Amino acid sequence: MELRHKSLLGLILVSLMPTFSILFTYSISSSESQSQLFFLFAKIWIIAIPIYWIYKIENQRIVLGNFDRVSKIESIISGIIMFLIILGMYAFFHSTLDVELMRQEIGSTGLLDLRLYILGMIFWISINSLIEELVFRQFIGDRLLELTGKKNLTVLFSALIFTSHHTVVLSYYFSPLQNAVASLGIFLAGATWSILWLRHRSLMVCWISHAIADIAVFGLGYLILF
Repeated sequence: MELRHKSLLGLILVSLMPTFSILFTYSISSSESQSQLFFLFAKIWIIAIPIYWIYKIENQRIVLGNFDRVSKIESIISGIIMFLIILGMYAFFHSTLDVELMRQEIGSTGLLDLRLYILGMIFWISINSLIEELVFRQFIGDRLLELTGKKNLTVLFSALIFTSHHTVVLSYYFSPLQNAVASLGIFLAGATWSILWLRHRSLMVCWISHAIADIAVFGLGYLILF
C-alpha cells in the first residue's frame, strides 16, 4: 500500500473516533456505565492505533523532544495566553450559561460526583493533554503532512479535525453563538499546537501549553458545577 493510501487509512481510523464517542455518550446510550465503558474503549482505540502505527509501520518513536529555552518560552507563553482567553470568554458569557442544562447533560458521564470530577480533571490536564498531542499533532498532523505535502494545510486540517469533536460536545451545553465562539478558540489553540509541533517536533512543547489551557477549562468547570 503506497504511503498516501496508508496515511488516509490511518487518518480515517483515528480522526472519527472522538466524535463518535461523544455521540454515543450523549445521544445513543442512556446508560452511565455503557457511556463510561465506551469512552474507555474509544480512548484505547485512539491511543493504540497511533502507537502501533508509529512504532510498527513507520519504525519511528513517540517524540517527546527537547524543551530548550526558546521552545519553553513559546510553550508557556502560548499556554498562558490561552488560559487568559478562556477566562475572558467565561467572564463575557458566564451570565448566559444554562448551568442546569449543563448539569443535566453531564450527569450521564458521572462527572457530577466531585471525587470523579477531580480524578477526571487530573487525568485530562496531566495525561489526556499529552494523549491529544500525540494523536492530533504527531499522528494526525504527520498523516496530513504526508497527504498534502504542505505545512499550512497540515495546520488548517489538523486544527479542524481537533475542533470537530469539541464542537459536537459543546453543542450539548452551549447556545449556537457560545459554541461558535468557543469552537473558534479551540481551532486557534489547535492551530497553535500544530505550528509548535511542526516548528519544534516536540510533544513536550505542545503538551505543556495544552495542559496550561486545560487548567483554566477544568478549573472553570469546577466553579460552574460545584
